[in-house]
Amino acid sequence: AVVSTQSTGIQSKMNFIKEQLDPGTKVYLVGHSFGAYVVLQMLQKGVQVKKSALLFPMFDNMAEMPKAANLNRMLKFQFYIRAISWLTSLLPHQLRHRMIQFYLNRFSKNTQDHMANTIFELIAPSALNNIFGLARNELAVIREPDFALIKKYQENLVFYYGMFDLWAPLDCLRKLRKQVPGVKFHIADSDVSHTFMFGSCRKVAIKTIQFLTDDLPYDMTNLLPNIDEVRAAAAASMRGEEGKGGSGSGSSGPEIQEYDFCEDDE
Repeated sequence: AVVSTQSTGIQSKMNFIKEQLDPGTKVYLVGHSFGAYVVLQMLQKGVQVKKSALLFPMFDNMAEMPKAANLNRMLKFQFYIRAISWLTSLLPHQLRHRMIQFYLNRFSKNTQDHMANTIFELIAPSALNNIFGLARNELAVIREPDFALIKKYQENLVFYYGMFDLWAPLDCLRKLRKQVPGVKFHIADSDVSHTFMFGSCRKVAIKTIQFLTDDLPYDMTNLLPNIDEVRAAAAASMRGEEGKGGSGSGSSGPEIQEYDFCEDDE
Protein backbone atom coordinates (compact mmCIF):
# COMPACT_ATOMS: atom_id res chain seq x y z
CA ALA A 1 0.00 0.00 0.00
CA VAL A 2 1.26 3.48 -0.83
CA VAL A 3 0.74 6.10 1.85
CA SER A 4 -0.19 9.38 0.19
CA THR A 5 1.47 12.67 0.95
CA GLN A 6 -0.43 15.36 2.81
CA SER A 7 -1.41 17.33 -0.30
CA THR A 8 -2.45 14.38 -2.47
CA GLY A 9 -4.32 12.81 0.45
CA ILE A 10 -6.42 15.93 0.96
CA GLN A 11 -7.10 16.30 -2.75
CA SER A 12 -8.20 12.68 -3.12
CA LYS A 13 -10.78 13.13 -0.35
CA MET A 14 -12.05 16.34 -1.90
CA ASN A 15 -12.35 14.58 -5.27
CA PHE A 16 -14.35 11.78 -3.68
CA ILE A 17 -16.84 14.23 -2.17
CA LYS A 18 -17.18 16.11 -5.46
CA GLU A 19 -17.44 13.07 -7.73
CA GLN A 20 -19.25 10.48 -5.61
CA LEU A 21 -21.76 12.45 -3.55
CA ASP A 22 -24.89 14.10 -4.87
CA PRO A 23 -25.12 17.90 -4.59
CA GLY A 24 -26.71 18.90 -1.32
CA THR A 25 -25.59 15.76 0.51
CA LYS A 26 -24.86 16.45 4.17
CA VAL A 27 -21.17 15.75 4.74
CA TYR A 28 -19.77 14.81 8.15
CA LEU A 29 -16.02 14.52 8.62
CA VAL A 30 -14.18 12.70 11.40
CA GLY A 31 -10.44 13.18 11.77
CA HIS A 32 -8.21 11.33 14.21
CA SER A 33 -4.72 12.61 15.06
CA PHE A 34 -3.19 13.89 11.79
CA GLY A 35 -6.63 13.44 10.28
CA ALA A 36 -7.76 16.49 12.26
CA TYR A 37 -5.23 18.56 10.33
CA VAL A 38 -6.57 17.07 7.08
CA VAL A 39 -10.15 18.03 8.02
CA LEU A 40 -9.10 21.62 8.76
CA GLN A 41 -7.26 21.82 5.43
CA MET A 42 -10.37 20.58 3.62
CA LEU A 43 -12.43 23.29 5.30
CA GLN A 44 -9.85 25.85 4.26
CA LYS A 45 -10.20 24.70 0.66
CA GLY A 46 -13.95 25.25 0.73
CA VAL A 47 -15.43 21.81 1.37
CA GLN A 48 -18.99 22.27 2.68
CA VAL A 49 -19.37 20.25 5.87
CA LYS A 50 -22.37 19.83 8.16
CA LYS A 51 -20.23 18.99 11.20
CA SER A 52 -16.77 17.61 11.99
CA ALA A 53 -15.40 15.73 14.98
CA LEU A 54 -11.66 16.03 15.58
CA LEU A 55 -10.45 13.18 17.80
CA PHE A 56 -7.16 13.53 19.69
CA PRO A 57 -6.41 16.31 17.21
CA MET A 58 -2.81 16.76 16.14
CA PHE A 59 -2.70 20.09 14.32
CA ASP A 60 -0.47 22.19 16.57
CA ASN A 61 3.33 22.25 16.14
CA MET A 62 3.78 18.48 15.94
CA ALA A 63 7.57 18.68 16.21
CA GLU A 64 7.23 20.27 19.66
CA MET A 65 4.92 17.64 21.14
CA PRO A 66 6.31 15.34 23.88
CA LYS A 67 6.00 12.21 21.72
CA ALA A 68 7.85 13.79 18.81
CA ALA A 69 11.16 12.84 20.43
CA ASN A 70 10.27 9.15 20.01
CA LEU A 71 9.32 9.68 16.38
CA ASN A 72 12.57 11.51 15.66
CA ARG A 73 14.51 8.61 17.15
CA MET A 74 12.66 6.20 14.86
CA LEU A 75 13.47 8.36 11.84
CA LYS A 76 17.10 8.52 12.92
CA PHE A 77 17.35 4.73 13.08
CA GLN A 78 15.00 3.94 10.22
CA PHE A 79 17.69 2.00 8.35
CA TYR A 80 17.90 -0.52 11.19
CA ILE A 81 14.13 -0.68 11.55
CA ARG A 82 13.83 -1.46 7.86
CA ALA A 83 16.51 -4.13 8.20
CA ILE A 84 14.62 -5.77 11.07
CA SER A 85 11.44 -5.59 9.01
CA TRP A 86 13.16 -7.31 6.10
CA LEU A 87 14.58 -10.05 8.34
CA THR A 88 11.22 -10.74 9.99
CA SER A 89 9.61 -10.90 6.53
CA LEU A 90 11.64 -14.08 6.00
CA LEU A 91 9.86 -15.79 8.90
CA PRO A 92 6.81 -18.00 8.28
CA HIS A 93 3.59 -16.02 7.93
CA GLN A 94 1.90 -17.71 10.88
CA LEU A 95 4.83 -17.05 13.21
CA ARG A 96 4.93 -13.36 12.32
CA HIS A 97 1.18 -13.11 12.90
CA ARG A 98 1.51 -14.68 16.36
CA MET A 99 4.35 -12.33 17.27
CA ILE A 100 2.22 -9.32 16.34
CA GLN A 101 -0.76 -10.69 18.27
CA PHE A 102 1.44 -11.21 21.33
CA TYR A 103 2.64 -7.62 21.10
CA LEU A 104 -0.89 -6.25 20.74
CA ASN A 105 -2.07 -8.19 23.78
CA ARG A 106 0.25 -6.04 25.87
CA PHE A 107 -2.08 -3.11 25.19
CA SER A 108 -5.45 -4.83 25.28
CA LYS A 109 -6.94 -8.27 25.65
CA ASN A 110 -9.67 -7.27 23.21
CA THR A 111 -7.50 -7.08 20.11
CA GLN A 112 -8.98 -8.76 17.06
CA ASP A 113 -7.48 -10.48 14.05
CA HIS A 114 -8.07 -7.54 11.71
CA MET A 115 -5.85 -5.35 13.92
CA ALA A 116 -2.99 -7.84 13.67
CA ASN A 117 -3.55 -8.15 9.93
CA THR A 118 -3.37 -4.38 9.48
CA ILE A 119 -0.12 -4.08 11.46
CA PHE A 120 1.21 -7.08 9.54
CA GLU A 121 0.81 -5.06 6.33
CA LEU A 122 2.14 -1.81 7.80
CA ILE A 123 5.44 -3.27 9.00
CA ALA A 124 6.26 -4.68 5.57
CA PRO A 125 9.48 -3.09 4.21
CA SER A 126 7.71 -1.31 1.35
CA ALA A 127 5.03 0.10 3.65
CA LEU A 128 7.60 1.30 6.16
CA ASN A 129 9.26 3.42 3.47
CA ASN A 130 5.99 5.25 2.94
CA ILE A 131 5.29 5.54 6.66
CA PHE A 132 8.65 7.16 7.36
CA GLY A 133 8.08 9.54 4.47
CA LEU A 134 4.64 10.47 5.77
CA ALA A 135 6.05 11.00 9.28
CA ARG A 136 8.67 13.43 7.96
CA ASN A 137 5.96 15.21 6.01
CA GLU A 138 3.72 15.55 9.07
CA LEU A 139 6.56 16.97 11.16
CA ALA A 140 7.22 19.52 8.44
CA VAL A 141 3.67 20.70 7.71
CA ILE A 142 2.00 20.72 11.14
CA ARG A 143 3.13 24.06 12.47
CA GLU A 144 1.23 26.96 14.04
CA PRO A 145 -2.55 26.36 13.96
CA ASP A 146 -4.84 28.52 11.85
CA PHE A 147 -7.06 29.77 14.66
CA ALA A 148 -8.86 32.18 12.34
CA LEU A 149 -10.02 29.18 10.31
CA ILE A 150 -11.16 27.33 13.43
CA LYS A 151 -13.03 30.41 14.66
CA LYS A 152 -14.74 30.71 11.27
CA TYR A 153 -16.08 27.14 11.44
CA GLN A 154 -16.25 26.64 15.20
CA GLU A 155 -20.02 26.08 15.23
CA ASN A 156 -19.46 22.99 13.08
CA LEU A 157 -16.42 21.65 14.93
CA VAL A 158 -16.11 19.46 18.02
CA PHE A 159 -12.70 18.72 19.55
CA TYR A 160 -12.10 15.55 21.59
CA TYR A 161 -8.90 15.52 23.64
CA GLY A 162 -7.24 12.76 25.64
CA MET A 163 -6.53 13.36 29.29
CA PHE A 164 -3.00 11.97 29.05
CA ASP A 165 -2.31 12.31 25.32
CA LEU A 166 1.32 13.18 24.58
CA TRP A 167 0.64 13.82 20.88
CA ALA A 168 -2.07 16.39 21.57
CA PRO A 169 -1.58 17.36 25.23
CA LEU A 170 -4.08 19.42 27.15
CA ASP A 171 -1.85 22.46 26.77
CA CYS A 172 -3.00 22.48 23.13
CA LEU A 173 -6.57 22.66 24.37
CA ARG A 174 -5.74 25.57 26.67
CA LYS A 175 -4.17 27.37 23.73
CA LEU A 176 -7.20 26.61 21.56
CA ARG A 177 -9.64 27.89 24.18
CA LYS A 178 -7.71 31.14 24.54
CA GLN A 179 -7.64 31.76 20.81
CA VAL A 180 -11.18 30.56 20.07
CA PRO A 181 -13.46 31.33 23.05
CA GLY A 182 -16.52 29.13 23.17
CA VAL A 183 -14.97 26.33 21.11
CA LYS A 184 -16.78 23.02 21.62
CA PHE A 185 -14.65 20.34 23.26
CA HIS A 186 -14.72 17.24 25.40
CA ILE A 187 -12.02 15.35 27.26
CA ALA A 188 -11.96 11.56 27.04
CA ASP A 189 -12.07 9.30 30.06
CA SER A 190 -8.65 8.58 31.54
CA ASP A 191 -8.62 5.03 30.11
CA VAL A 192 -9.05 6.22 26.50
CA SER A 193 -5.69 6.82 24.85
CA HIS A 194 -4.54 8.36 21.57
CA THR A 195 -4.41 4.83 20.16
CA PHE A 196 -7.96 4.09 21.31
CA MET A 197 -8.44 1.49 18.58
CA PHE A 198 -6.57 -1.03 20.76
CA GLY A 199 -9.20 -1.08 23.47
CA SER A 200 -11.77 1.71 23.37
CA CYS A 201 -13.17 1.63 19.82
CA ARG A 202 -16.78 1.23 20.87
CA LYS A 203 -16.61 3.98 23.48
CA VAL A 204 -15.06 6.48 21.04
CA ALA A 205 -17.46 5.48 18.26
CA ILE A 206 -20.47 6.16 20.49
CA LYS A 207 -19.02 9.51 21.58
CA THR A 208 -18.35 10.50 17.99
CA ILE A 209 -21.91 9.74 16.95
CA GLN A 210 -23.14 11.82 19.87
CA PHE A 211 -20.87 14.71 18.84
CA LEU A 212 -22.16 14.66 15.27
CA THR A 213 -25.83 14.34 16.19
CA ASP A 214 -25.81 16.91 19.01
CA ASP A 215 -26.80 14.18 21.45
CA LEU A 216 -24.22 15.21 24.04
CA PRO A 217 -24.40 18.52 25.92
CA TYR A 218 -21.27 20.66 25.75
CA ASP A 219 -20.11 21.29 29.30
CA MET A 220 -17.76 24.23 28.98
CA THR A 221 -16.69 24.40 32.64
CA ASN A 222 -14.84 22.18 35.11
CA LEU A 223 -13.67 19.82 32.36
CA LEU A 224 -9.91 20.03 32.71
CA PRO A 225 -8.45 17.55 35.21
CA ASN A 226 -6.13 18.34 38.06
CA ILE A 227 -2.81 19.54 36.65
CA ASP A 228 -0.72 17.52 39.12
CA GLU A 229 -2.53 14.34 38.13
CA VAL A 230 -1.90 15.04 34.45
CA ARG A 231 1.79 15.78 34.96
CA ALA A 232 2.35 12.68 37.14
CA ALA A 233 0.65 10.32 34.69
CA ALA A 234 2.34 11.84 31.66
CA ALA A 235 5.75 11.67 33.34
CA ALA A 236 5.19 8.00 34.19
CA SER A 237 4.15 7.33 30.59
CA MET A 238 7.27 8.96 29.18
CA ARG A 239 9.46 6.92 31.55
CA GLY A 240 7.78 3.77 30.31
CA GLU A 241 6.14 3.07 33.65
CA GLU A 242 2.55 2.04 34.06
CA GLY A 243 0.64 5.07 35.22
CA LYS A 244 -2.86 6.37 35.13
CA GLY A 245 -3.98 6.62 31.56
CA GLY A 246 -1.95 3.70 30.19
CA SER A 247 1.59 2.50 29.70
CA GLY A 248 4.34 4.41 27.96
CA SER A 249 6.63 3.68 25.11
CA GLY A 250 9.38 2.22 27.25
CA SER A 251 11.92 4.81 26.21
CA SER A 252 13.35 7.50 28.36
CA GLY A 253 12.42 11.08 27.72
CA PRO A 254 12.85 14.56 29.11
CA GLU A 255 11.31 15.46 32.42
CA ILE A 256 7.66 16.37 32.21
CA GLN A 257 8.36 19.80 33.66
CA GLU A 258 9.71 20.79 30.24
CA TYR A 259 6.19 20.62 28.83
CA ASP A 260 3.61 23.23 29.69
CA PHE A 261 0.53 21.09 30.38
CA CYS A 262 -2.47 23.24 30.96
CA GLU A 263 -4.35 24.31 33.98
CA ASP A 264 -7.94 25.44 33.82
CA ASP A 265 -7.83 29.15 33.08
CA GLU A 266 -11.53 29.59 33.54
